[in-house]
Amino acid sequence: MQANITIKGILMILLLVPVTALGEVVESESAAEEQTGTIVVTIDALRNCDGNIRVALWASENGFLRDPDSAFRRVMSVIEGETVEFVFTDIPFGEYAVSAFHDENEDGNHNKNFLGKPTEGYCISNGARGGLFGPPGFDDASFTLETEELILPMRMGY
Repeated sequence: MQANITIKGILMILLLVPVTALGEVVESESAAEEQTGTIVVTIDALRNCDGNIRVALWASENGFLRDPDSAFRRVMSVIEGETVEFVFTDIPFGEYAVSAFHDENEDGNHNKNFLGKPTEGYCISNGARGGLFGPPGFDDASFTLETEELILPMRMGY
């Protein structure tokens, strides 16, 4: 009887070993999904050094270009030359878009005229621009972060 229990115990241990190994494989795949990178945004063609530049990193179409609070991350910087650079670190791999505007009068808003056309400079990743019926969509501006560092050059348009 004692030998019978010992054999059952050994069989149970042997049956559990593959489950543990399988669990480790699943953890490794999860770790790969959690990889992060850095997005370096460089903006040039600024018409002056007035005000500041406001940049938003978007992780989805939710609120894209309509609700700044929906952005994944937002930063602002004063202008010290013809080019400004923003670095977003620890960004999970995935799909993103970037928008920026030159807040020349420092009022915190992207000002527009009575027709809704911007009166301050702006740029959107992939060079996406709005049309007659409004701003571009997230799909037009999106890119995929899948490397440790992504350099994203953008050109301010007025």
